[in-house]
Amino acid sequence: MVSIDDDNINFNTLLNDLEESIEADRIYKLRNAAKIRAVNQPRTTYEDFESIVKGATLKPLSKKDQLNCNPRQTWNPVAKKLEEDSIDEVFLKRFLKK
Repeated sequence: MVSIDDDNINFNTLLNDLEESIEADRIYKLRNAAKIRAVNQPRTTYEDFESIVKGATLKPLSKKDQLNCNPRQTWNPVAKKLEEDSIDEVFLKRFLKK
């Protein structure tokens, strides 16, 4: 505790503590609001409740945000295969096989 008469006040430490306290309070309020929303939803399981509370502090991406990933990555190779083959050929291969 710092007294008023003490000349050795570290304002950087005080500022850091204040910023940390404000951020902790913001996160607490977001999670508490998410808990209240989750409890008021009908037929919410504990897993749903937990995921709602965990997602309370997530921020949406803006258009300026850059994702560092390979845009040429094939995430769904089946969809790529369907694009290459015609739908009729795929249908014949899968459903009319005898």
